[in-house]
Amino acid sequence: MKSIHKTSLLVCLTIFTMFSSIGVVLYWPSLVAFFTSEQTAAPQDAGVDPFSYDPPLPSYVKNLHPHYTIEAELHPSDAKITGKMSIEFDNPRSESLLLYVYDYLWNKMSVKAVRYQDKSLPFERGLSQIKLSNPFGDVERGKIEVEFEHPVPRRGTRYGVKDDIWTLTTWYPMLGAQNQQGQWYEPPLRINYGDPFVYHYADYDVSFISPKGYQWVSSWGRGTAEDAGNNRQKVRYQGQKLLNFALVGSPLYQIETITLESGLQVDIASVDKGNIERIKSIAESVFPTYTEWFGPLPYPHAAIAETSTGTTYAMEYANMAIFKRDMHQRNLIDHWLPHEVAHMWWYNSVATLESVHGWVDEGLVEISVSYYLQGRYGSQSSSSLLAEYERDLQKLRVKYPNGRLSKSLQQFATEEEFHWTWYSKGALLFENLRREIGDDAYKNFLKRVQQNYHGSVIGAEHLDQALGQALQGEASYFVPNVNQTNDKPFLPVRFEPYITTVLNGMSYYPPIPARLKDGTVYIPLRDVGEQLGVKIEWNEKEKRIHLQANGRAVEIPEKDRIAEVDGKPLDLGVPLLEIKKRAMVPLSLFEDALGFDVYYDAEQKTVKIAKPSPISKAKTL
Repeated sequence: MKSIHKTSLLVCLTIFTMFSSIGVVLYWPSLVAFFTSEQTAAPQDAGVDPFSYDPPLPSYVKNLHPHYTIEAELHPSDAKITGKMSIEFDNPRSESLLLYVYDYLWNKMSVKAVRYQDKSLPFERGLSQIKLSNPFGDVERGKIEVEFEHPVPRRGTRYGVKDDIWTLTTWYPMLGAQNQQGQWYEPPLRINYGDPFVYHYADYDVSFISPKGYQWVSSWGRGTAEDAGNNRQKVRYQGQKLLNFALVGSPLYQIETITLESGLQVDIASVDKGNIERIKSIAESVFPTYTEWFGPLPYPHAAIAETSTGTTYAMEYANMAIFKRDMHQRNLIDHWLPHEVAHMWWYNSVATLESVHGWVDEGLVEISVSYYLQGRYGSQSSSSLLAEYERDLQKLRVKYPNGRLSKSLQQFATEEEFHWTWYSKGALLFENLRREIGDDAYKNFLKRVQQNYHGSVIGAEHLDQALGQALQGEASYFVPNVNQTNDKPFLPVRFEPYITTVLNGMSYYPPIPARLKDGTVYIPLRDVGEQLGVKIEWNEKEKRIHLQANGRAVEIPEKDRIAEVDGKPLDLGVPLLEIKKRAMVPLSLFEDALGFDVYYDAEQKTVKIAKPSPISKAKTL
């Protein structure tokens, strides 16, 4: 390099360094903020609940991941639906397959044919089911095709037509549901009240043909319409994780769609424009209220359909609230429409076995109405409804003292016992919990249920697990209370708070958390001990645990309270426990028997365990 080039390079570097320094000085506050934000953004997980890893309990219904492709047509003059459909799903590995047919004894759905790989399959038609041999063999996933025809009753039933409003609910054959052991649920016997249906979450691709001019709302928006010839229209709907797929439509319908702040689109259908305005005013209040309590509805679409007078009172189907026009009288709409909207969270997003655990969704949606009334009209309106539930509960205790929430639908003596139990007592079960744990923890609990169990079929034990997560511990409230007889008061929450463990200065979250039980901190022995370098052996013959750490040899019999430390007995104060197949030991075992440094902060629910310091070692000499 020539000397002139060297000189030029040095000049450039000098200028660059000078201006860079000026830039650093001028923009120093911004740079500090940038680097600070980078460093503080990384550990955001530190604020996440460390105990939320506890996996959700299995759904009551085994997920076979079904996908329906349905092509159907409504024939209004004949009052019937004809259709062809395919159901693709995971091989259930059972000898037989079940399809549910939720029709009426006096209005039967006809299943014309069932095919697999273009081969016709023989089947047996039962009261509410189709049974056939499983043709899938060893394949992981298969598809059957079904051809069906379903008359539409000309009356105001759950499935029917009245005054040219077509309520098409359980209008097609549905894949049966298995429990987690692979056994098929038998469709429950239907009675004059309640919803004795078992459903299976599924994805849907539905093409539905009807005469032009018919306006439809559905479980998944208004779909995409195209001309089908012969003065007909075809509307296609594509929905995910739906409990079922329902349609309500009419050539007389007016439909208005509102988009809420959450992005949810709500289609409102009525033959009366004035009624739409009133329905809209309720919807614009009730959806934000429920979002505040439960979290956002995990679907993009919802629908509200007003049917004719003299039809079924009010109904819930996937993402749909359906009610009869009569409810505008005596302002019944201001109770039952919020009730059915709440079912979009409690029945549709999170489901239950309706004939067995119907108190879950009916209790939740009834207490939800009080949240709507509180938000829209104030505490007096909400308190009035709660007082009505209390009166029902008092009547229940007098007339049916030995009844309980755990009764199945078919076990109720009367319809009033059913309503007082699942609706009023069920609502008060949730209200009692809210009063005990406070609004913030209660809302957290409800949101946990939605978060953990969206697309699942749940019961009391699932609720207890979500409650424990919300409170950061292990909770028992719903399981004992559903078995409590009506003449007894609600039991309070039994709660064992989880304890955060810090080992040698580092937070550690074992699979079975440490917990406070009856005033004693219990630690999972193997998980925590091995992290601290404790040598752990189990003598199956003697039923004794052998431990070595910090120069000490400790033996303790299974579930005993007396340990031997270097051959000398030591009373730990309480016996060992077994929780979820883990040996749980009192904190005193680590401190007094194994010689670790231990500090417990009761207020922060944190225990710190560390290898003994030189001072601690000196004290033991």
